[in-house]
Amino acid sequence: MMNKARILIVDDEIILSRSLAMAFESKGYEVCHADSGEKALERLEDFSPELVLLDIRLPGMNGITVMEKILAWNPEIPVIVMTAYGDTQTTVDAIKKGAANFVDKPFELDDIRHLVEKALDDRHFRKDYEYLKYQQRKFYRFCDLVGQSKGMKAVYKKIDMLAGTGDTTVLVRGQSGTGKELVASAIHYKSRRNKAPFIEINCASLPEQIIESELFGHEKGAFTDAKNTKKGLFELGDKGTVFLDEIGDMPMPAQAKLLRFLEKKQFRRLGSCRDIKVDVRVIAATNKDLDLAIREGGFRQDLYYRLNVITLNLPPLKERKEDILLLADYFLSQFCHEMKQAPKKLSREVKEILVRHPWEGNVRELRNLIERAIIFTKAEVIGPDVLPREFSRKSETGRDFPALEKEDPEPGEDLKTSLDRFESRLICSALEKTKGNKTKAGRRLGISRFSLNRRLERLKIRD
Repeated sequence: MMNKARILIVDDEIILSRSLAMAFESKGYEVCHADSGEKALERLEDFSPELVLLDIRLPGMNGITVMEKILAWNPEIPVIVMTAYGDTQTTVDAIKKGAANFVDKPFELDDIRHLVEKALDDRHFRKDYEYLKYQQRKFYRFCDLVGQSKGMKAVYKKIDMLAGTGDTTVLVRGQSGTGKELVASAIHYKSRRNKAPFIEINCASLPEQIIESELFGHEKGAFTDAKNTKKGLFELGDKGTVFLDEIGDMPMPAQAKLLRFLEKKQFRRLGSCRDIKVDVRVIAATNKDLDLAIREGGFRQDLYYRLNVITLNLPPLKERKEDILLLADYFLSQFCHEMKQAPKKLSREVKEILVRHPWEGNVRELRNLIERAIIFTKAEVIGPDVLPREFSRKSETGRDFPALEKEDPEPGEDLKTSLDRFESRLICSALEKTKGNKTKAGRRLGISRFSLNRRLERLKIRD
């Protein structure tokens, strides 16, 4: 049984409803009651039930219609229908239209408790099963890489080939936002190293004085703040894979140490004179022209030769036109599930806009756009009115498309920054209107409290 699950009881028999409420509340459930179908539908938004006990015979809207509307709002909610004894055809209709189970009136409390516990257990099992399927797809297939274009099929083929080698150093090249980290993850999780760690580090995000310590570790007292011995990522990733993202931005001193490691598969912690040998596969990625960086003195040529054993080039999204709508649908499904919203779809006009857009930010830009569109759309169909201002510019055919009138981005501001700014304003407004109540603010935004907390942390919004 799942304690604290929320149960909505829909029945116009007050005595029965109160008896059921008392019985389930004594077991730790949260219970809400509605004496008509119309009131039950009103309770969905503010109570967000995890299970519904529904009488079929109700005043006004009949129970079958109520059940259909509940399942349209959230198809994952188990609905147990309560029917008059012998009302067989109605029961059969309810089961055909999605009821999780049924119970004939009059019934014993123990019988309905058993049905509720079983329905909730089944619901959690299905969620766990879907999560495991997602994990399996993520770790053992192509790590959320989506596409059927010729370019992506070539990428899939190369991933399979590289996964079989197990040790060869790989350099993944592609524009920012094309999914280089997903390719590296796919190579790792399809290889024999998949039960060992996959460790990522962004070489552009760490200052020069920190990156060597992160990669190779340090001994106690190696520098002022080194109060304890620390293992580096190469040591922690033994038998696994270390992914060096934005390798073109690695400082020159760290490049020299990395070269030594690639040649000997051993290194020294900062402040140590002892060599440590590990078995680690290195996958590096960059969106920079490393040949130009070498000529300008920003990257070591010998390191480039060591990294460039096998190169995998990722095509930009503008060269994968046939993948754009596939990716959009994938992100729609992903974000609707994460935000606990009903499934949405794109209007024909939005699809035309997406296919014609140049996608300078590649897949990341598309992902951010879909997330924004879901946040701003409460209807089932996403229209062009919620697209950012830049999507109102003329398409390749010269046609103008409408866009949501919002304040202009700051000069030089990229899409992610604009989205973060708009999302922050939306969240702060919801929190202000609910006087800081995160649960209610989450409901206004159509997301869970957990999801809201993650966004507050990511956007650095303080209470």
